[in-house]
Amino acid sequence: MARGQYERVDIDSGLEPDLEPNLEEFLLARIAEDKRIATDAAATGEGASRYATRFGPDRILSECTAKRRLILACREARPDLHFLGRRTGGVADFPLSPRDPHQLAALSLALLALPYADHHDYRPEWRP
Repeated sequence: MARGQYERVDIDSGLEPDLEPNLEEFLLARIAEDKRIATDAAATGEGASRYATRFGPDRILSECTAKRRLILACREARPDLHFLGRRTGGVADFPLSPRDPHQLAALSLALLALPYADHHDYRPEWRP
């Protein structure tokens, strides 16, 4: 982005105000909003109130439904879980690049599982 373009970006959403976002941009902007609210909640009482309002039971139930549907779609694609163990050194923050729908399904499942990495049933070989 050129310097002049930074001024056009909506700080709250991370998007350019005159352009309609594509699906990926929309999702990334929503995730950025959620992250800001959670960060504020950890730092201030006012942020905690905003966090509780945004992440009420309806929102959590909706996210659970969406994630279940994604998991079922990935299951139908027959995920190649062996793909996940192919990382060779380097930076672990960047996911592997899938080459086919089976690898993409495996990567999607692995990324959905990351928030649960501290659970006793989580397996290290699932880490993307």
